[in-house]
Amino acid sequence: MGVEMQIASAAVGLLAARQQKAVHEMEASAYQEQATMAKIQAGQQETERNRKLRMQIASLGTSMSAQGVAMGTSASTSALLREEKDIAAADISSIRLMGMSNRRKYELSSAGSKAAGKAATLGGFAGAAQAGYTISEM
Repeated sequence: MGVEMQIASAAVGLLAARQQKAVHEMEASAYQEQATMAKIQAGQQETERNRKLRMQIASLGTSMSAQGVAMGTSASTSALLREEKDIAAADISSIRLMGMSNRRKYELSSAGSKAAGKAATLGGFAGAAQAGYTISEM
């Protein structure tokens, strides 16, 4: 009766390892989806910031033309335009950096989940091998 129980235990251990691997693979897939979403979100934020820049430049142009000054013809309007572009460039750089950071965080989590799944599988095989050895020693 003891040998049959050890064989059953080894088989159940292998099944449990397979289930753990499946769980880790699903978790890895979820992290990959989050990484993709982080990339999309960063792209949308960048697009929105560019849209705001265009609106600010248009507003500046309207304001200057209302005063009878053409854009780019005076040092002060050129400086304002350059400053707006520099601020937008810094904002976009930050958006990209944060997007890459978030994406990297999720990609690392995904890789960790995949590794944990492999470890669970190896652990199950090791447990089954030990059970086989124990049975052969009986």
